[in-house]
Amino acid sequence: MTVLERSVPGAEASSAAAGILGAQVESHQPGPMLELALKSRGYFGSWSKLLKRETGIDIGYREGGVLRVGFVRADLQKARQEAVWQRRRGLPVRSLNQRELRALEPQVSAELLSGLHYEGDARIDPVLFSKALHLAARQNGVQFVTSAPVLAVKSEAERVVGVALEGGDVIRAETVVVAAGSWTTQIGGLGLALDAIRPARGQIVELSHPERLLNRVVFAPNCYLVPRDDGRIIIGSTVEFAGYQKAVTAGAVAQLLTSALAVVPELKTATLSNTWSNFRPFTQDELPLLGKGASEGVILASGHYRNGILLAPVSAETVVALILGRKPPLALAPYDPVRRLIR
Repeated sequence: MTVLERSVPGAEASSAAAGILGAQVESHQPGPMLELALKSRGYFGSWSKLLKRETGIDIGYREGGVLRVGFVRADLQKARQEAVWQRRRGLPVRSLNQRELRALEPQVSAELLSGLHYEGDARIDPVLFSKALHLAARQNGVQFVTSAPVLAVKSEAERVVGVALEGGDVIRAETVVVAAGSWTTQIGGLGLALDAIRPARGQIVELSHPERLLNRVVFAPNCYLVPRDDGRIIIGSTVEFAGYQKAVTAGAVAQLLTSALAVVPELKTATLSNTWSNFRPFTQDELPLLGKGASEGVILASGHYRNGILLAPVSAETVVALILGRKPPLALAPYDPVRRLIR
C-alpha cells in the first residue's frame, strides 16, 4: 500500500484539530451523523491500546466526558432539548447545577449557572494520534510518498487504473482511496461538484499554564476549551469560509481569549504559547463522503467537517471493508459520495 501526501502526514487538519471526541455534545439531532459518530467513538479505547502497544505512543485518549456550560438559562436551552432525545436513545447525559459543575471542574467560573455532562464523550491529542498512526502504518509495510500532490484519478471504461501526479507521473493502481480533506474537489476524475466539499477555516489559540486547570473538555458560549495533560489548553474555534487562506486574525484571537477567560478566570495567568489555523472539509448537509465513487475501484473518505478525528476509526474500518469486499460497520447510503456528483 502506498500513501501519496500533498505535504507530509498529518500536516493539515488532522494535527491541527483540537481532538474532541464529541459524539454527543456535537450531535444536535438523531440521525445518520449521530450513529456514525457513536460507532467511531466506541473504537477509540481499543485503538488507543493497540497504538500504544505497537508504537509506544500514548495518544492522549482520556475519558470522563465533555461539559456544556452556560452563564444564563438561554445558553443551555437548546442543549437541554437535545438531552431529552439523547436520553431516550439511551445515551448518558447528566444535568448539573452550579455546585455539581464546580465539583467536577473547580476552576470554572462561579458565574456559570449550570451545565450538562455528556458522560460518554472523550478527548485525544491529535498530534500524537497522527504520529502514532503514521508510525504504525510504516511498521506494517505502508509506504508514504511526501510532496506528491495528486492531480487526477485516472479511469478507463468506468474502472480506476491509477492516479496522475502534478509532476506528470502516473501511478497505476487497482484501488484508489481519496482522503484529501478540503482539497478533494481539486482532484480531477472524481466527478464531484466543485462545491461538494468547501474549506471552512478554523482558528485556534493555545495557552500554557504550570497547573492543569481542567480535566474535561468544556463547551461554553462562543468557545470550547480542551485540556492537555501537561497544562496546555486548546481554545477554539472559528468557522470561516475564506477559501484556502490560512490566517490567524487579531479579532478571532481576541474573541476566543475573552470567551475562555470568562469560563476559566485563572487562565489570565497563562502564557499564550501558540496559534494556528487550518481547514475543515465542509459539506452542505454536514455528512461525510464515505463510500464508493463513480468509477469502480474508487473509494472516498472525505468531507468530515468538524469531526475528522472522531470519525477516523469508523472511516478506516469502512475503507478496509470496501477494499476487502466485506460488510461495512454501518449502512453507507446516507454518506454515499455519489450524492454530490455533477448530474
